[in-house]
Parts: sequence; structure tokens; C-alpha cells
Amino acid sequence: MSTLGERLRREREKLGWSQVYVSKQLGLKRSSTYANWEYDLREPDLEMINKLATLYEVSPSQLSGFNESEVMYTSVQEAKEQYIVDGTLKLAEDINNLPEQKRKILMDMLEALKEDNKK
Repeated sequence: MSTLGERLRREREKLGWSQVYVSKQLGLKRSSTYANWEYDLREPDLEMINKLATLYEVSPSQLSGFNESEVMYTSVQEAKEQYIVDGTLKLAEDINNLPEQKRKILMDMLEALKEDNKK
């Protein structure tokens, strides 16, 4: 499991931002304050965790490392996209597990729906 500092650095580098830029966005007087967070010398308070999460467009839980093994998304949009991919794969698996005759019926129904949608 990564440290808070590693997660902060990862999010910042994904966006191509400098520590100075992030510090200014957060309204910090010194960029060394933010640098100390990335180096795990100090930790931001909860209010600042929320500001960081908003800035990086991640959840405070993700930034804090809660359920890190389960939360691998960098943004809400990526989470939605992954949900669609996972759902589509599950649907394909379910269809493949049907008996051939039922699979054919389902495929015919899908074709009919596609034709109806064109109208």
C-alpha cells in the first residue's frame, strides 16, 4: 500500500504539475508545506485533504488510501467508463453461458430492438 505522499505525488505528476503550482492552487504560503506532505514528513489536515481531492478530482477516501486495493480510479469519469466495460464483459459472459437456442433467441431480439431503434 502506498503512502499519502506517494499518492499525492502520483496525482500531481499525472497532471504534469509542479509542487509550486499545486501549493499556489491550495493557497499555501510556502511550497515546502506541500513538499513535506509528498515526502511524508508531515500530513495535511482533513480540510486540506478535501481541497487536494477536489484539485486532483479524486475522492478524499482514495487520496487517503482507504480501500486502495479496491479503488483504482483516477476520476469519476474513469470509474464510469470502467463500470461500463465491466458490465459489458459480464453481459457477454452471461450470454455465452446460455444454451445455443436461447442465445439465438436473444440475438434475434437484439436485432429487432436495433431495427426498432432506427425508426
